[in-house]
Amino acid sequence: MTIRNVVVSVDGSRFAETAIPVAARLARKAGARLRMLMVHEPVMALVPAADIPVTVGPDEVALKAEEKAYLAGLAGLAGDLGTVGGLAVDYTLLEGLAGPALVTELEHSVPDLLVMSTHGRGPLSRFWLGSVADHVIRHTTTPVLLLHPRDGDPVPAPEMKMERILVALDRSDEAEAILAPLVSLAGLTQAHLTLINVVEPVLGVSGAVPPYPVAVPQDTLELLRTDAQKYLDRVADRLRSQGVGVATRVIVGLGVAGTILSQADQGNFDTVAMTTHGATGFRRLLLGSVADKVIRGSNRPVLVLRPAADA
Repeated sequence: MTIRNVVVSVDGSRFAETAIPVAARLARKAGARLRMLMVHEPVMALVPAADIPVTVGPDEVALKAEEKAYLAGLAGLAGDLGTVGGLAVDYTLLEGLAGPALVTELEHSVPDLLVMSTHGRGPLSRFWLGSVADHVIRHTTTPVLLLHPRDGDPVPAPEMKMERILVALDRSDEAEAILAPLVSLAGLTQAHLTLINVVEPVLGVSGAVPPYPVAVPQDTLELLRTDAQKYLDRVADRLRSQGVGVATRVIVGLGVAGTILSQADQGNFDTVAMTTHGATGFRRLLLGSVADKVIRGSNRPVLVLRPAADA
């Protein structure tokens, strides 16, 4: 995979703007085109008699003009962006609900990477809550680099390091889909990857009241660890043949998401990378819970991808 197009989403908030320098730096390193996207959401009001939402005219026009002016002034936030990848930076104002509008644009333009902050609030009284990021990562197959800036972080933000990346794998083809964009990013940032597989030492819970965990027999646990290590070694060899520095780590721990977050902290990793699923409702609880917990619990950037096979 070659990175030729990088997109960054903004919403009028300083919080969201912390993604701009990160996206610009990656685009420059890749010689890629950089686009900034903002979504204009129609101003709605309720008709008192029927509680029907309708678009409000004058306020709608004024807000849209304000958003266009905001986009026009973004170039100075990460220094004078000028041209990136040999092309002028593109500033696009989309229309619609934020999450669906972004997904539609991603499907149309097919960028190689989307960079976004996970929430924030701006002077335009617009929210960029986790719900938007959540919708995007569940409905696009574009790799998304989710940033977790802290309140008060300056814009431009300090240069974000991507030198040590923890990669969560579960021995499935879907999980390995994250490796293609990772190889490209590792080439740009000279990052070293650590592949991790978590082996849980329980088979399930007993039917007793209260329920108790049923432990995996020790000899079975050792077999699981050995098989997991062999798997990671095969993947690591494949990545090393592409010029990527790789280490492997099999961890026995209760709770996959909690173990990943703990390892990220203990190993002082810059970024966590993993795939997620597009499931909603009950299936989301089963399939997406690990990625959800890691994304929401991480204090570092998370590169996340919904594999095309899961679309």
